[in-house]
Amino acid sequence: MASQNTLSTPKEILQRFYDAERVYMSAAPGTADPSAIAATLAPEVKLIQSPDLPYGGEFEGVEGFLNWAKQMGEIFSGVDVKSPEILEGEDKAVVLSEVDFTIRRTGEVLTRPLVQVIKVDRQRGVITEMKPFYWDVEGLKKKM
Repeated sequence: MASQNTLSTPKEILQRFYDAERVYMSAAPGTADPSAIAATLAPEVKLIQSPDLPYGGEFEGVEGFLNWAKQMGEIFSGVDVKSPEILEGEDKAVVLSEVDFTIRRTGEVLTRPLVQVIKVDRQRGVITEMKPFYWDVEGLKKKM
């Protein structure tokens, strides 16, 4: 969390989230500790996923976000955002990256381009909204 004198940048907030997500997603289903991810999220966080995905929809609050993460963890044994290029605004960021998805049932790793639009609260050092845009949703669904 940031103090008034040293506000976290959007990049710092996102890096904490990506680090926590990587650990969470690599845990076996039902064994992952969500506390590190939860610490990076505002209580009122909103996640907006493509309705074309099996885990699509809007997830509100930390509990909603963690319910989504649990769904993802059942499908993937790894989600790793690679080399994020974070274009920062005051309280927003656009992230250009690649993501490695490891399919839990097969172990296959799929690498896809990923763009995320993220809003943060720099005072609290947390994410307030996240909207990812995936490449080749149909191809990803077929591999699941």
